[in-house]
Amino acid sequence: MKHLLRTFTMLAAIAAVIAAPSCQSGSEAGLRLMSYNVRNCRGLDDSVSYERIARIITDADADIVALQELDSMTTRYPGQDVLGNLAELTGMYPTFAPSIDFAGGKYGIGMLSREKPISHRRVPLPCRSEPRSLLIVEFTDCYYCCTHLSLNAEDRVTDVCIIIDELSKLDKPAFIAGDFNAGPDEEAMRLLSQHFTVFAKEPPATFPADKPTDEIDYICQYTATQPHTAAEVGNHHVIEPTESADVATASDHRPIVADVRFEKWVASTAE
Repeated sequence: MKHLLRTFTMLAAIAAVIAAPSCQSGSEAGLRLMSYNVRNCRGLDDSVSYERIARIITDADADIVALQELDSMTTRYPGQDVLGNLAELTGMYPTFAPSIDFAGGKYGIGMLSREKPISHRRVPLPCRSEPRSLLIVEFTDCYYCCTHLSLNAEDRVTDVCIIIDELSKLDKPAFIAGDFNAGPDEEAMRLLSQHFTVFAKEPPATFPADKPTDEIDYICQYTATQPHTAAEVGNHHVIEPTESADVATASDHRPIVADVRFEKWVASTAE
């Protein structure tokens, strides 16, 4: 495995340089990015409240929100489109990526955004127990991507390799967020950090929501090749009950937010 990973890292770096879009720096853009594993809006008190999760998102005043663990029209939540409910309550645009067929409907990840997306696509991520997804959403100034990685450590490494390859092809600044199910020192995160800037946050722990001890939720930027220069991160933190009263009970994870400023890209006219 280690030999294969070294080979992949070398080949990925070479391929990224070859495939990197021809761009040059433009003016600056700023966004507040958020990530939240909402567990279908079922809290630690076992009550389901779309309003509670929507209020946390609204309180955060985020521009784009990556969301994990979303049912759509399943018998588990009869007649409910969880992401659609949150979109209606927050007034944001929804983008859904189903990972599996489940209980008569779909289960997967999604995104809410103030700006209407230009495009989106789902990339399947292999997993020996439950298939996962990478959702790539294009906006005017960047791509924001969402994922929820496997509980299996080897699968996480495989999926990170796919993520690195996919984001190396994008022609705008690219950010990714989600529940990676991995601590910062695990193999998948070490591999990811060779190609991405993993934004440091305080406090780092996001799980469990009532008394967080584990850091498994992240916001990152692809920075392996030029012009993928690192964004300026002014404020990146786990949302505390002092900011939004329900974060300790509304889900089993706490949400994270990051204020980022980055250079827009413009296509180069050089031959």
